Amino acid sequence: MSDPESTLQRGIDGHLIRGGTSKGFFADPAAFPADPAERNELVLELFGSPDPLQVDGLGGSHTHTSKLMLVGESDREDADLAYRYAQVGIDEATVDWDGNCGNLASAVGVYGVLEGLVASSEPTTTVQIHSENTDSLLEQKVPVTNGKPDPYGDARIDGVPGSGARVPTRYLDPCGGMLGAALPTGNATDELVVDGESHTVSIVDATNVTVFLRAGALGLEGTESPSEIEEDDGLLERLERIRAAACVELGLIDDPDRAPIERPTMPFVAVVAPPRDYATTVGCDVAADNVDVTARMVSTGRPHHAYATTGAMCLAAATRLPGTIPNEVARGVGEAVRIGHPKGVIRIGVDADAAAGSIRSVSIDRTARLLMSGTAFARDLDRA
Repeated sequence: MSDPESTLQRGIDGHLIRGGTSKGFFADPAAFPADPAERNELVLELFGSPDPLQVDGLGGSHTHTSKLMLVGESDREDADLAYRYAQVGIDEATVDWDGNCGNLASAVGVYGVLEGLVASSEPTTTVQIHSENTDSLLEQKVPVTNGKPDPYGDARIDGVPGSGARVPTRYLDPCGGMLGAALPTGNATDELVVDGESHTVSIVDATNVTVFLRAGALGLEGTESPSEIEEDDGLLERLERIRAAACVELGLIDDPDRAPIERPTMPFVAVVAPPRDYATTVGCDVAADNVDVTARMVSTGRPHHAYATTGAMCLAAATRLPGTIPNEVARGVGEAVRIGHPKGVIRIGVDADAAAGSIRSVSIDRTARLLMSGTAFARDLDRA
């Protein structure tokens, strides 16, 4: 890689890696300023935000391609690596360090092997990972060949062309990592009044926090495509107002109008419905018999092209929590939950204690691939 000090710009060495249906820039935390304000300024410059196209930076103009992972060795005895995830704003100058990204987390072990932060073994390297965002532990198995992460295999995931090596990840004790309890309000459902209208929601904290609504209560089927959601006049604004009211209910903010700035990512908001037949956005059909719940998710004000992994894990866990909206609409009580999303189906393993109403772990298989290694450049902001 080039010498970061040899240019007129600030260089940061790292890797562009796809994890699941997302991709992001992975780098050493030490490459960024310790001061949070200075760090965020550098991140925004690096990604080219705010700008809808992010044409002057690394960002890919979508929430699932505008992500940063800072990964290093963990100082905990029960973890090899520690990571801090950031969702970088696109239209807004925001950097949200509060959430998590299960798709991108599936590539943390890949980065650890690439950087020599963990001792690799073949054919699989098991890595214990600490998420600093949610204070949770992950166990991940990285396929390795000749000491490097192996991108080849027959595993396929909806939302990513082709196939790759299977990267299983298990999230241990996933509930309450962000707000202290699986049901942070203490209720399986809550009533939120927004613009004079009452909405029944379930707010669940499991790997990430999500506000769940019944699709039918909003006049939806739950099978709408992202473009149909965007074209539904006022729907995204309505969902954001509901999400903002949930932020106030959770004590995250005082003014709901500040939610897009102060809490742009967490919590997610999602609509759920019973299993239904529908056509995907990639030309395939999903049969109701092949899913346990149908869902559509919105992140940072935009409908997700598929379904965020931590959001899917939260939904899967919620189907096992009695009295919640996902528990009421979902089918089945098996070891996995199949979620129908715009591009197909995502399968989440759930180890639940039904009697205690608790979740021991959630798990998912993803694929991950190194896309690029090199130096990313940002301008000196004082000069720019």
